[in-house]
Amino acid sequence: MIVSNSGPLIHLARIDMLKLLKELFGKVIIPLEVKLEVVDRGKDEGKADAFLIEIELQNGWIEIDRSNKDTVKEIAESAGIDTGEAAAIMLARRKKLPVLIDDLAARRFAAGLGLEVAGSIGVLIRCAKLHEISKSDALDALDKLAKVMWLSIDVYEDARKAIEGLDHHNEARK
Repeated sequence: MIVSNSGPLIHLARIDMLKLLKELFGKVIIPLEVKLEVVDRGKDEGKADAFLIEIELQNGWIEIDRSNKDTVKEIAESAGIDTGEAAAIMLARRKKLPVLIDDLAARRFAAGLGLEVAGSIGVLIRCAKLHEISKSDALDALDKLAKVMWLSIDVYEDARKAIEGLDHHNEARK
């Protein structure tokens, strides 16, 4: 089980790899703020990823948590992150779960609170390592990810090397 911010959901849906979250974590919990941002606003804007994420919400492995009582806006402003990120971080902290975030400032804030932090790239690497996807598919997904989210050259190259350096046959078990 893991808590997610909007970024990884959107990015992985856009490259048709949202299912990897189910494979790795079983259940993904999102605060209401993330659902409003990803699904409601996304659908209003006609974003295909919003509809894909909504289907998985209906399938039940992505779950909305409406219990956020924290002063998310104040936390977001003081940390310099958006409210969805702050809500996800506070939910993860309250539930003592890791959190999925791609934004660097939000990742640093979450890590500073002692949370285990992962992102879209980490999901690809971990899935390749666990043979959920082949190294070749992970490298293809990384290239697609670089087209739907901003990645520095260093981050991209480090991720590519991490995937290429995995020690297993080039076949996924699925």
